[in-house]
Amino acid sequence: MAKTKKAATVATVAKAANGEAAATLFANYERLADLGRENFAAVLRANAALSQGLEEIGKEVILYARRSFEQAAETATALLGAKTFEDVFQLNSEFAKSNLERLIERSAKLSEMGAKVANEALAPLGSRVEATLQTLSKPSAA
Repeated sequence: MAKTKKAATVATVAKAANGEAAATLFANYERLADLGRENFAAVLRANAALSQGLEEIGKEVILYARRSFEQAAETATALLGAKTFEDVFQLNSEFAKSNLERLIERSAKLSEMGAKVANEALAPLGSRVEATLQTLSKPSAA
């Protein structure tokens, strides 16, 4: 009879320990699932920032191309009306100078826009990397 009581007590303790282990396992699973959801949300925010930034850069490039074509057409029209070689040379020099100036100006602007887009796209991910490392470095309660 003492053996049966002792076996029942051991079985009860084992069930309780298994129940605690299962609860810990599910708690850890929930913690990792929450981490995954938060990380996925951060990736979505980063993707949205990147998409918006690339759209703005695209608009800027199209605006630059449109203005370049307009100026080229204006210069071509002026070249057709030139009377002397000096006029042709002067118009071509002005065209080249203005194109170079605009190219440098737009390149600087696009560089600034690119840096801004990169910072905005990486911002949501930076905090998540830190949170993920902290979460994963914590020992499980098992």
